[in-house]
Amino acid sequence: MLKETEIDRFLLMLADYGIKSENEFADSFFGEYEGNEDDVLQQFVQDWCALAKGCLPKQLLKQNDSAKLWHELIQFDFHRFVFNGNTYFFKRNY
Repeated sequence: MLKETEIDRFLLMLADYGIKSENEFADSFFGEYEGNEDDVLQQFVQDWCALAKGCLPKQLLKQNDSAKLWHELIQFDFHRFVFNGNTYFFKRNY
């Protein structure tokens, strides 16, 4: 359970990324993953590819590793930050 001060810190972090209202949060939130290591990034990229339309993301995933896809392509569409041991992904354009 989060304390009020932790909630306030989380809201301030969101505001730093331009997310200031409930609607902006709902529109931009992509996912929360436990941890902050490479396995989180790998799971996120797999989830992103599964939800993306068309065959291109699946072909990219087969041809590249998750870290390379993140650095060369996906990071430009998402904010990623770690808070209290969890990694959060928010869409930059919503």
